[in-house]
Amino acid sequence: MDTIEFLRSHEHKGEGRFVKEAQFVKENWGWLQYSYAIAIKVRSRMVELGWTQKQLAQALDCTQQHVSVILNGRVNMTLETIAKLEKALQFDLIGEALTSFSAYSLSARPTGYLSEPDPSEVPAELHTRHLVEGYGDRKKKGPKPKK
Repeated sequence: MDTIEFLRSHEHKGEGRFVKEAQFVKENWGWLQYSYAIAIKVRSRMVELGWTQKQLAQALDCTQQHVSVILNGRVNMTLETIAKLEKALQFDLIGEALTSFSAYSLSARPTGYLSEPDPSEVPAELHTRHLVEGYGDRKKKGPKPKK
């Protein structure tokens, strides 16, 4: 048996891991791109702080293996996990992006503060009634006044 015949007799006939991996990325690219970006930012911050995976795991109260999975960039993280990463590493991943809207920013408030702002603080051009066609002021609900 020559080399070519030997290789052909021993080649894998099934779908390879590469094909499965490529299909996974194609089907999940919507969230994978964000997971990769978060992993890169977390790794960079760890380098700045001089932290190891074990130190981050202690700060997050999880296992080093879980941190490894996060840093691999292939985990669909919950908002809770992202918030824990922000708190542990004392930096902003998405908090500021969520709390700033156009020219109006909630940056004076703590990151992640999502309660209703005082209407007098919001510029008139950003009020909902100006952004949504056909939107009118809400009628006040509550008990009817007694006659």
